[in-house]
Amino acid sequence: MANSAVSTPATIVSNSKLVDPGIKAVLADEYKMLDEKLMKIFKSVELRTISEDFAGYAGLAGIPLVDEAEEFGEDAIMHTYDTTLTAYKYGQLMPISYELLEDDLSGAIEKAKYGSRALVRKAEELGSSVFHNAFSTSYTSYGDGLPLCSTAHTRADGGSNQSNASSTSVALTESNLETGIIAMREQLDDRGNLISVVPNVLLVPPALEKEAIQITKSANRSGTADNDVNVYNMKQYTGGQLNVIVWDYLGSAAGGSDTAWFLLSQGDHQVNWGWRRKPAVKRLDESVGAKNEIYYWKMSFRAAYGWRDWRGVWGSQGDASSYAS
Repeated sequence: MANSAVSTPATIVSNSKLVDPGIKAVLADEYKMLDEKLMKIFKSVELRTISEDFAGYAGLAGIPLVDEAEEFGEDAIMHTYDTTLTAYKYGQLMPISYELLEDDLSGAIEKAKYGSRALVRKAEELGSSVFHNAFSTSYTSYGDGLPLCSTAHTRADGGSNQSNASSTSVALTESNLETGIIAMREQLDDRGNLISVVPNVLLVPPALEKEAIQITKSANRSGTADNDVNVYNMKQYTGGQLNVIVWDYLGSAAGGSDTAWFLLSQGDHQVNWGWRRKPAVKRLDESVGAKNEIYYWKMSFRAAYGWRDWRGVWGSQGDASSYAS
């Protein structure tokens, strides 16, 4: 009786195994660069299940004077807004034919490399969508139900609304940078207390890279013949030493904006990214696709992203449009 088991040439089987290291090496390099980039912008959170619930809290309203022999008053930590971050799965199967493995191993490996890069590119697209949609009322994450950058963030204690966005969408200039920094430093918590947020990241698309560096890294003030010191490049100054991060995926070529710019305080913001499963590539059993003489590699990851609070972020659309949301 004839053997009905699937049989493939030894060169195809061995070559398919040679593709694995090529894919994984590229993926490891690409993932390392991706993770370093994302963690400069986002704050990492641990995901122990598909959805993680985060409760928001605000501190005491204040510490009053207590006279001699007077009873101490009471005040409790106030619950504010809750946020849920949900991990979704992203992936794709990548087929490579027996013929390519048999006749062009280098071509098969090159094809596999493009697959690894596509996986990493998807993560960048997801992360950058937070900022692409930072002014969109249909894109929310935090419990106040408003965009990341809004002119009308509500306070949980019923106090006056707060803004972390330019209502006139000011362009990136030295003067407007100062406006944004001051606005961030005046942010209050949900009890109306000053939280002293100092930005240390200027996040821009490639179109604003030159302007951002000239403003923040020149020895003297940009745009003036005076010999004034550039306060944004002083280590001694609390608000100095802004780190410029240029993210290609913020620009219009990636579906974003060439004019929008953002200030972040890395120690204070709650713009989060969490891996439930980090990017991985796995070769499926050779029996899968054997009828069509195709090997398959499965590429996937699971991640959640969003923000748990708007504080520590300030943004402008940079196009001089009127904005109120």
